Amino acid sequence: MVKVFLAPGFLKHIKRSVIDGVRLQELDLQDRTLLDSIRTEYGSSPIKLWAVKETLVGYWERCEPGDLLLFYNGGIFRYSGEVAFRYPTVADPPQLQVSSRLAETVWGRDVDGRTWPYLIFLKNVREISLPLEEFNRATGYKFKAVAGFTLAKRAREEDILGFLRAPRPRVVAPSEPEHDQIVDIIYDLGQLIGYQPEKRWRYEGYEFDVAWFRKPRVGPKCVFEVQLRGSVEAALTKLKHAHDLWESTPFLISTPEQIEKLERKYLEGAFHELRDILVPVRIDEIEQFYEFKGKFEWLERKFGLKPS
Repeated sequence: MVKVFLAPGFLKHIKRSVIDGVRLQELDLQDRTLLDSIRTEYGSSPIKLWAVKETLVGYWERCEPGDLLLFYNGGIFRYSGEVAFRYPTVADPPQLQVSSRLAETVWGRDVDGRTWPYLIFLKNVREISLPLEEFNRATGYKFKAVAGFTLAKRAREEDILGFLRAPRPRVVAPSEPEHDQIVDIIYDLGQLIGYQPEKRWRYEGYEFDVAWFRKPRVGPKCVFEVQLRGSVEAALTKLKHAHDLWESTPFLISTPEQIEKLERKYLEGAFHELRDILVPVRIDEIEQFYEFKGKFEWLERKFGLKPS
């Protein structure tokens, strides 16, 4: 019987090791057995893998070849992958050292400076793009989010597998792919920094691309609009509304050309109230910051740097 594991993670981690995969040349493998297993499974193709921490080793031990992992981020099960094999193969300190080094190469460390030493190598990775609400309806779950690596209940596994095997109409999102990618990055950044982010958050007829919350504060601490082309006025109207209601910090993520036009035309004109409040950020800047946070968040915490 195929077991189904739910695997939430940062989008950058999912992209790095599940979607894109890593090349053998990137890895310093000191275990000949692991090297041979990887070459047998992947040949010259990218290596697809996931991993868990020692606190979840009980679930990891139950993963067997042929079992299914569903990768979750931001309200969507994005990809699925079959278990090919696990590593370490035995509870052996030298193997754990090898797996820890490999994990740090692939994903870095977490906020406490730890990595993910229990590795799950994958095959037959495919995109599923399954919204959590649709997953709940099909399986009887009532998840608001998937918070940790877990094993689906046996009574639900057949429902999940049947649902995934059934043909589903492919819904083409009305928004642009570049826009959605930046929204996903901002959502992930909120999680990395310690906020509770929401995508497409609605209030009083307004929909914000991303909002970051932190209890017990009422209303979002930060609101974001991603504007790649077209008129910027609607985005500025929403951001000003959020600041007026909750004193939220408004961020506009856009291209250098749009930001130049914004500063020249709007912040000196109809939206002059936002001149000293709005934070315009270029797309490349948000991408670079995301890369930095994912790599060095653990070191920031060690330095005692905390989000305000």
